[in-house]
Amino acid sequence: MDVRALISIGFEEKEAKIYLAALNLGVSSVQKIAEKAEVKRPTAYLYIQKLLSTGLLQKIPGGKKEYYAASDPDLLKERFVDNFKLFQTHLPELKNLYRGFAGKLKIRVLEGEKGLEEVYATLCKANHISFIADLSSIEKNFYEPFNKISQAIAENEIQTREIIPNNEEAKNSSRRFSAIAGKFYSSRIAVSGPIYNDCAIYGDTVAFFRINEFNLFVILIEEPTIAATLETLFHLAWQSATPFIGK
Repeated sequence: MDVRALISIGFEEKEAKIYLAALNLGVSSVQKIAEKAEVKRPTAYLYIQKLLSTGLLQKIPGGKKEYYAASDPDLLKERFVDNFKLFQTHLPELKNLYRGFAGKLKIRVLEGEKGLEEVYATLCKANHISFIADLSSIEKNFYEPFNKISQAIAENEIQTREIIPNNEEAKNSSRRFSAIAGKFYSSRIAVSGPIYNDCAIYGDTVAFFRINEFNLFVILIEEPTIAATLETLFHLAWQSATPFIGK
């Protein structure tokens, strides 16, 4: 068995090797366990004591010589469940620390398709969204999120505005998006200049996506004053853009 399974629930590497060796050997001496785990005897003894203290090893009477046996692996499940319950009790405190003090820098970079899809999923829960986007590229490369967001806009009544580039592909994508999103979605066409990738402003967050070619990533900036400033800039751009769909 790979020790990584035990490391993933909090074991140290050598501790995991000792426990697995004991499981394989049954009742055995420190020396045999150390040899099986491929660790030095003094090291094995230290981790055996640790495993004894947590109940994952048992000392077996055997005269002058000490023998040990691994406890039922079901105890690992109990240990994991207990640790997870403890973590859950502290999660609100951790989230408060994450929110931190006013002005604290909160920038994350998520890479690859999964990273982008994770952020697109959060947009489905937003109260309002302002997009500046190459919508046709999004539809082409992220068709499923394209549909899910448009559905969420209709179902959750998310007020959404979008500025798109002045080309037929983007216009057609906007029409298809609007057909699903309905009256809560409107779009306008940028007066000049190209628009690449995707940018979304929602709540206190700004998301800058790169969706072209193979280098996919999204930069998330969670800071209310930055989001508010960019929302103001978006409004100025919206006022100068050419109406296309909706108000």
